[in-house]
Amino acid sequence: MEQGKQGVVVQKMIPQQQNPIEHIQARFKELEAGFRGWLAKQSLPVEAAVVTATSAAQGAAIGGFMGTLTSDLSSSLPTPPPQTNPQAMASFKQAQALSGGPFVQARNFAVMTGVNAGISCVMKRLRGKEDVQSSMVAAFGSGAMFSLVSGMGGPNLAGNAVTSGLFFALVQGGLFKVSINRKEFIILRVVQVLQRCLFSSP
Repeated sequence: MEQGKQGVVVQKMIPQQQNPIEHIQARFKELEAGFRGWLAKQSLPVEAAVVTATSAAQGAAIGGFMGTLTSDLSSSLPTPPPQTNPQAMASFKQAQALSGGPFVQARNFAVMTGVNAGISCVMKRLRGKEDVQSSMVAAFGSGAMFSLVSGMGGPNLAGNAVTSGLFFALVQGGLFKVSINRKEFIILRVVQVLQRCLFSSP
């Protein structure tokens, strides 16, 4: 009879094991809440710099991953002759911007996501709210910088930067109005940018 009781006591002393995935998720949420709390106490320049850097790192990871999936197609593109007209050269640069390897894609996505997050952070802190106007200003900045960094500008860099910025702003404003989740928005915006670049006329 004592053996039965000892078995019960031993069972009670051994804690039930928690699902390791749930444990990791709970720990990640705690760390994220602590980080957000710390970030909210910082000055605007520090918060903007940290948000920009972390979002750029995330964008670089996404771009690098996408670049490994598409492999380096830029090596398969022919070299344009030296006397190529500016419109043909702009089309060639668009193809290069989208077909680069992991490093090119990582750079492009880092700029796009970092600038967007940084401007969003500043606008939210200055205006006290996150609304469609703030979202569109951030999208305009990220679209303009993406156009400049990716080399898709052609002969008129300023005009193309403004055009890309307006396109990004309109897309993000429309998606914001439809109330699409932020994570889904990033994926949709990437697809929109790729569609725009692939199907734009030279």
